[in-house]
Amino acid sequence: MRLTATAAALLAGLALLAGCQSTDEPSAAPSANTTVGPAATTTTEASPQPSTAATTTACAMTGTVTGGDGTALQFMKAWLTCDTTKLKNLTTDAAYTQVTKIGTPKLDMTWTKATCDGAAGATYCTYRNKLGSDLIIRTRNDATDHAITEVRLDVTVYYTDAEKYAREYLDAFVNHNKPRMLALSSQSVVDSVVADAPPAGYTLTLTGEPHWVYSAQFTATGEYWIVTIRNPLGKAHAVTAFGNAG
Repeated sequence: MRLTATAAALLAGLALLAGCQSTDEPSAAPSANTTVGPAATTTTEASPQPSTAATTTACAMTGTVTGGDGTALQFMKAWLTCDTTKLKNLTTDAAYTQVTKIGTPKLDMTWTKATCDGAAGATYCTYRNKLGSDLIIRTRNDATDHAITEVRLDVTVYYTDAEKYAREYLDAFVNHNKPRMLALSSQSVVDSVVADAPPAGYTLTLTGEPHWVYSAQFTATGEYWIVTIRNPLGKAHAVTAFGNAG
């Protein structure tokens, strides 16, 4: 049986959305009972189940979204149900291409609105999962159709390079991303931070101690924060201490 042009276009759009390369996120979820010590090797999450959404066929994703409103929330709902028609109506061609490149990421797919901030005629809304990965949606404030101009996925990474691991932690600190800080350290380390984060921008220096102890001097305030990494790299919870050294 031959497909109509509309049905063929819809199936092609769904195949493009679901079939792109996936983005991996370490799945060693932090908890309030995290202890400082060698972390277990990360595992791959279970395969997502097909969606029952009436507007999709064999959706390759499943997940939930909480919080937010307007265009950003509409996008999240459409993305999680593989509603390509809605996604194309919400995004520019460039933004839709970014969505297809994200594909079906192997992440925790429980998303909660973290922030929505305006800048230069646009609104940036961030949805965050339990391990601190962020999906960032840029929307033009003056547009009604195709208002989303950028969709970016910022995944929490457990680097095997000590300096990159320290920077990942410091950037999470500056961006108030506590789930990512928790994934990279432990509950006790996160709870020990009682001062507000300085503005972004710092220089990083490695001390001569065993393993990795980094001193970060923040440009705006001149204060020093010390990041200590003693657990194995490439896994969760490598940061074992973090504090303000004045």
